[in-house]
Amino acid sequence: MALSNAQVASRYGQALFDVAESQEATPQIATELAELKTVIEQQPELLVFFTSPQITAEAKKELLASLQASASELVSNLLQMLSDYQRLQNVSEIIDEFNRLYDEKNGTVRVKVTTAIELDDDQKTKLSAKFAQVVGANKVVLEPVVDKKIIGGVILRSKDNIYDGSVKSKIDNIKRLLLN
Repeated sequence: MALSNAQVASRYGQALFDVAESQEATPQIATELAELKTVIEQQPELLVFFTSPQITAEAKKELLASLQASASELVSNLLQMLSDYQRLQNVSEIIDEFNRLYDEKNGTVRVKVTTAIELDDDQKTKLSAKFAQVVGANKVVLEPVVDKKIIGGVILRSKDNIYDGSVKSKIDNIKRLLLN
């Protein structure tokens, strides 16, 4: 029975997290995985290369070796295992699962912040501190997005919650009330 992508990500992510924890290396591995994910996001053709049947096994091994050269032993072993089991296409989801477990352990919440204008550092700091208070997190990591369609205000989206304080949603609510 074949595993779904979500099952693969969950199992490998959990195993990687457990091994990193046992080696007391989770912060270093999290940093390294973030760098790897950035490379994958900037060059999506990398995963196409590894999954393409037209590319020779030798060429794939050479590219894998170049990725492993700067990696820690743990991440290098993960990449090798994913290559051996032809699961390299799941590496982004595995990294996401590792990050989810790491954030959960550290009380970190990731929040997508949508505003009509770009926030300055002071605004980000205050928003982060206030949201951490509201959700009871030790740390809040903001992912800012600018969307002029919301007119003003802010929309906060975390894994579990959406807080919509945008002017657009308030106008839409007033419009709905007037039409009823």
